[in-house]
Amino acid sequence: MTEEIEKTEAGEVNQLPLKSALLKEQQELVEANDKLLKEMQEREYTVSFNDKKVFSRLIKFLEKDAQWGHTTAAGLIMLYNNLRQNKETVQNKEWDGNVTLRAANVGILWQMLMKMTGTGFFEARDFVELMANIGESVAKAYETVNNDNFDLRESHTKLAKVDQALDEGQFVDDTVEVESE
Repeated sequence: MTEEIEKTEAGEVNQLPLKSALLKEQQELVEANDKLLKEMQEREYTVSFNDKKVFSRLIKFLEKDAQWGHTTAAGLIMLYNNLRQNKETVQNKEWDGNVTLRAANVGILWQMLMKMTGTGFFEARDFVELMANIGESVAKAYETVNNDNFDLRESHTKLAKVDQALDEGQFVDDTVEVESE
């Protein structure tokens, strides 16, 4: 930001940004936020399943045993549909063990895994096998999603500061308004 020095009545020196610089920075930040948000909505994250059986067990768990409430039902449906989109790829003989998920679904999967419960030896064994196969890659994808979200929050914070300066008139007005006739 370009700043201009202003003296107050008491003789104190304030450094205020120029309005034109704030407006330019605001426009750049809005464009950067829009671009980052669009990239984040389109970005896919890889989760390594390693085994078709593990993928099928997760699908079965989501279909029949996943706990949900009024705040998580839509997320369960989104995650299930995103995984089902990968089913044809998983059935392919050339499958590399990886499945791609969108950011929201990575978070939902992470929360589902952390809240999974069951009864008996066989369900415990299946859960441990599931976590052994996908736990690390889900955790890494979840961390990446969180880092992406942090970058977006930082960008919004910068924009909020510029917006506040403009709203509160904390600038030297170097712009010329043209009156329309």
